[in-house]
Amino acid sequence: MGKSVSTKEKLIHTARDLFWTRGYSNVSVRDITGAAGVDAALVSRYFGGKQGLFEATLAEIPTWEPLMAAPEDLLQKAAESFAHPFDPERDAANVFTMLLANVIDPEMGDMIRGMVQQKLADPLGERLGGAQAQERAALLLAILFGVSLMRKNFQLEALADKTPEALCTLLTRLGQTALEPENADSRS
Repeated sequence: MGKSVSTKEKLIHTARDLFWTRGYSNVSVRDITGAAGVDAALVSRYFGGKQGLFEATLAEIPTWEPLMAAPEDLLQKAAESFAHPFDPERDAANVFTMLLANVIDPEMGDMIRGMVQQKLADPLGERLGGAQAQERAALLLAILFGVSLMRKNFQLEALADKTPEALCTLLTRLGQTALEPENADSRS
């Protein structure tokens, strides 16, 4: 029984590394099982197929920590979570790269967009509350993801060279603007 768990975990970790960097449609079961050094039939046995294995990699994603922060700390925690510098080891197969690699995937794109809506945007909007909560949540996520994309993937010097503290300050300022309900005073 111990070998089965070990093999199953090996498949999940190998699949995560490949799916999260290359995208679902660009990875075959044989790619995964070859890299893991196991028989391809085990994917069906443990996961019911390639999609089940992909979903198993997604099940390992923890709740985004800022969603659990106190309301007054949410923006700071959100900015901090996106402010770390590019690290080729840490950033090779993380949630951000998984989203980028799979949101445009013809087979998994809809699932990934739904996951972002259900696990990030909707809960963030609920935490923010008030006028235009979902719109403000979407704007904050756009700022965080956009800045992170330019910093890590495009490695624009103006962002890539910033310290985490300086980038966090910038993200917090931009986030404050995004979180202000439009015309809130005129609705009072």
